Amino acid sequence: MGTFRPLNFETDLPRVAEIINQIDLEPVTVAQLSEWWTRETEGEICRRVVLTGPDGAIAAYGMTRRQPWDKPGRFWLVIKVDEAQRRQGFGGRLYDHLTGFALDQGAASFETEVRDNFPEGLRFAEQRGFYIRRHNFESVLRLAGFDETPFAGVIEALEASGIRFSSLAEMGDTEAARRRLYAINRRLAYDIPGYDNEVAPFEEFDRFVFQASWYRPEGQIVALDGEQMVGLAAVGYFPETNSLYNMFTGVDPAYRGRHIALALKLLTIRLARQYGADYIRTNNDSDNAPMLAINRKLGYQPVPGLYWMTKILSEA
Repeated sequence: MGTFRPLNFETDLPRVAEIINQIDLEPVTVAQLSEWWTRETEGEICRRVVLTGPDGAIAAYGMTRRQPWDKPGRFWLVIKVDEAQRRQGFGGRLYDHLTGFALDQGAASFETEVRDNFPEGLRFAEQRGFYIRRHNFESVLRLAGFDETPFAGVIEALEASGIRFSSLAEMGDTEAARRRLYAINRRLAYDIPGYDNEVAPFEEFDRFVFQASWYRPEGQIVALDGEQMVGLAAVGYFPETNSLYNMFTGVDPAYRGRHIALALKLLTIRLARQYGADYIRTNNDSDNAPMLAINRKLGYQPVPGLYWMTKILSEA
C-alpha cells in the first residue's frame, strides 16, 4: 500500500503544505516551507519523505532530524497524514520507516509535538511509547480591541529609573549588534521552563533569525542598563496573515520584578500597531506562570497549544 520516496522540494511542497494546514492553526505557505527546509546545516542528520497512496498522490509526510547542538542521541520526529487518509496505516508505516532510519544513526530518544486539541494524534503517539513532557500554551492578542490606558506610565517609570529601551534597528543592524543580541538570547534561553538543549551557535542563529523572511530589526527590542542588555522581546512579522509572532521575551534574573517584561511586551504591541497588524501570537510553557500572568493582564486569549512529547529508547 503506497510508496515511500524522498521529499521533492520542486514538486511536493504545495501538497505537503495542504496536509500540514489541516492540523496547524496558522497557515503555512510553500515559500515558508522552502525557506525552512532547504537550508542545510553542517553535521545535521535529516530524512524527509512522503508516502503516496494507491493513486500515486501524497497521503502523508514525515521527517526525522538531529542537529549538531541537540542532546546526544536525540532525534526530532514529525508525521503528518492527510485527514482523508487516516486510520489506513500511513502514519504507522511512516513511524516505522523514520524511527528505523534514526536508530541506524544512533538515536536514543525521540521528541515530537502534538496539538493539544488533536486527540487522534495524542493517541497515536502514546500508543508508540511517547509521554507528555511539557505543555506549550499558545495565546493571541487581537489588536483592534487593545487599550493601553491601564498601562500608562509603565515604560516611563522604568526609563526614569535608568532602564533604556531600544531595538536592533535603532542600534544599527550590524554584526556586532547581532552578536550582542545572540548573547542575551543564549543567556536567557536556559531560563525557559523545560529547556534542556544546547543553543545553536551564532552562525546558525544568524541563518535562522537574521536571514529569515520574518526578521525585522525593529522587532528585536531590548532593555538596557547603561550598555548592558538586560531584557529582550523578539517578534517577527508574517505578511501572509498580517500578524506578528512574539518568539521570545526574557529578562535577566537580577532585573526581574521591575515590570521590564511588561514594558517590552507593550513595545511589541506598539510596533504591531505601526504595522497595522491584526494580531500577535505567542507561546509559553504552561509552567511559566510569570509570563502567562503578563499575557493575561495584556488581554492575550488562549488558543489550542502543543504537547511536547518524548520517547526514551536508551540512556545516551
